[in-house]
Amino acid sequence: MNVVFVIQRYGEEVAGGAETLCRQTAEALADAGHSVRVHTTTARDYLTWAAYYPAGVVTDGRVTVHRHAVSDADPAVASALVRRLALDASNEDAERAWALAQGPVAPGLVDSVRGMDAGELLVCWTYLYATTQLAMAAATGPTVLVPLAHNEPMLRFPITRGVMRRADGFAFMTPEEALLVDDLHGIDGRHVEIVGAGLVPATAPEAGTARTAFALPDRFALYLGRIDPAKGVDELLRAHAAYRARGGELGLVLAGRATVPMEFPDWVVATGFVTEEHRASLIDAATCVVLPSRHESLSLVALETWQRNTPTLANGHSEVLAGQTRRSGAGRIYLDEGEYARELERIAGNPTEGRAMGMRGAAFASDATWPDCVERWERLLWAVAGEI
Repeated sequence: MNVVFVIQRYGEEVAGGAETLCRQTAEALADAGHSVRVHTTTARDYLTWAAYYPAGVVTDGRVTVHRHAVSDADPAVASALVRRLALDASNEDAERAWALAQGPVAPGLVDSVRGMDAGELLVCWTYLYATTQLAMAAATGPTVLVPLAHNEPMLRFPITRGVMRRADGFAFMTPEEALLVDDLHGIDGRHVEIVGAGLVPATAPEAGTARTAFALPDRFALYLGRIDPAKGVDELLRAHAAYRARGGELGLVLAGRATVPMEFPDWVVATGFVTEEHRASLIDAATCVVLPSRHESLSLVALETWQRNTPTLANGHSEVLAGQTRRSGAGRIYLDEGEYARELERIAGNPTEGRAMGMRGAAFASDATWPDCVERWERLLWAVAGEI
């Protein structure tokens, strides 16, 4: 099958769950014998969309990647318009201005989608960005949408309703995401698959590499991902400070690239961007991994953590994180700073329970294999392709 992915950023150097999952899926489908092309932008940073990669065509493994230049975006204007539209989503001019200000607008990408061959199937990743909004509008054949949706004002905008209506098929990450989109926009009569994600087999446990590289505290909670208030990191710092104030001993390790300048107390170790080897070693060394984001459509970090027999502590305001945690039995959930402190104390003070949660997590994550994920993708793609 000839598949064309559209996503806002793509590449090994790009930090982001959606982009990582898109790249892994493209590689898995290509390895399974499908022809996969990706249309994306030259950006690595999602705030400014500044050019990082050169425009043009490159080969990434078995995947062909087309990178297109981006028109100027204005994140400050986009944020102001989101606040305005959250109060009044009926202003079509403001909504169009928001989409263009947020970006990324890549005219060459839209032209490429408009010129797709009749036998190619378009798959757009992330409902939120202009790459998907404009590509879905330009599509001339059947399309699959990977919404990566969570409960936020933009999901209710009329422009989002239009994107959802144009999709012939949906690839969801979790049952919670599918239910949310169905409740708001309706997906009856269209092809739907809970595709989830795949994991590569875990390497042998090895905590020493990270301890040597980063001078870690003896025991710590770990956050993996972008160091960004949008990911709940500021709330995590406040919650962990409250935990420490009541006598908690665990340090906090933040592993990821910072998107905005932030100051940290002395009980925080910030590693910066980490390699896959160090990432696995950090999970092995951690007492637990904290998942503070309120907005997730799937937590790859949770699956990676459980695969390595480490428990999690998740923000229960995210229905997806709460659902994943309950289904796996591999972690605890908190709703406020007090619960964060109590649940972290419970995990830290009861290693036997922590090991039991880790074992349940490993059993749960064992079902997340790439062959199974590819099979779900193929079922969806062939169903939609039947309309070509």
